Amino acid sequence: MSAAITSASRAWSENRLGTVETLPLREGVTLMLSAVATETPSEFHYEEREDVFGIGFHMQGGARFELGEEPFMTSPMDVWAGASPKGALSRFTLPRTGFRTVSLRFNPDAASQLLETYGLNSATLTKMIKLAGERVSTARLVPMNLQTAGVVQGMFSSPYTNGARTLFLESCMLGVLAAQFDALGGCGDVGRNTRKASDLRRVRRAREILDQSLSDPPSIASLARSVGVNDFKLKRSFKELFGTTIFGYVRQQRMQRAAVDLYAGMQVSETAAAVGYQCPRCFADAFRRHYGILPSEVTRRLHAKLPLSTG
Repeated sequence: MSAAITSASRAWSENRLGTVETLPLREGVTLMLSAVATETPSEFHYEEREDVFGIGFHMQGGARFELGEEPFMTSPMDVWAGASPKGALSRFTLPRTGFRTVSLRFNPDAASQLLETYGLNSATLTKMIKLAGERVSTARLVPMNLQTAGVVQGMFSSPYTNGARTLFLESCMLGVLAAQFDALGGCGDVGRNTRKASDLRRVRRAREILDQSLSDPPSIASLARSVGVNDFKLKRSFKELFGTTIFGYVRQQRMQRAAVDLYAGMQVSETAAAVGYQCPRCFADAFRRHYGILPSEVTRRLHAKLPLSTG
């Protein structure tokens, strides 16, 4: 969740690590645009000044957050929600690859009103908002698709100024939120798991290892040994927690990271190698199966400043 990190704009500015823009949209709702470049991993601490609920859309992965007893690490195109009470302490570490995130911060009343106004039903998010003044909580939501990532990327290079820019950014954010809630409606509620905390920590650690080695992931047996469980239990727990198999997760994360690299201007062949494909054609086929569009079409449209459409 970006609630803590987006509030640290002053510290980032003082360290000249990049830009963090704060833009009030309406009462109780603030948009944050964070584009931070770091040459080495950088750690920050923050204390919340008010009860808050936030949703962060992460273009880049590798940022590690510790909000109370709720640690997590982002992957490219991740979406995280979180809530924190006033005075909650958090720590976050940004990777040397940097941090590029758009996030919304709500006071709990504004967040509740949003869900109620549009009839958005999520037991997990509703509970997080309701208890925001009492405890820290986080939930990984549905990752961005290619179109949503394009909208988020475009928010960092708005062609407008002044009030027109605010209107543009707010309209983009509403579209991004709409896509997220529509996706949530199609996959059931989020954040529910009944396994022991120790098991959850091991499975989340396994996910972190995969995120850090997507170009050459370990075997399931090796991964299981690394986190201290047997491979059968790891496979079962991983699918229960993340809704996909270990192999499916690696494939999904490779495609999401590839999309981010393409948006950043990387060539198709370089992108293929970066996510573990020795054969660019095999990568292109996998990318088209995942997104319905060839990676070369993504780069062509970006260079021509055309909107993306998928099949």
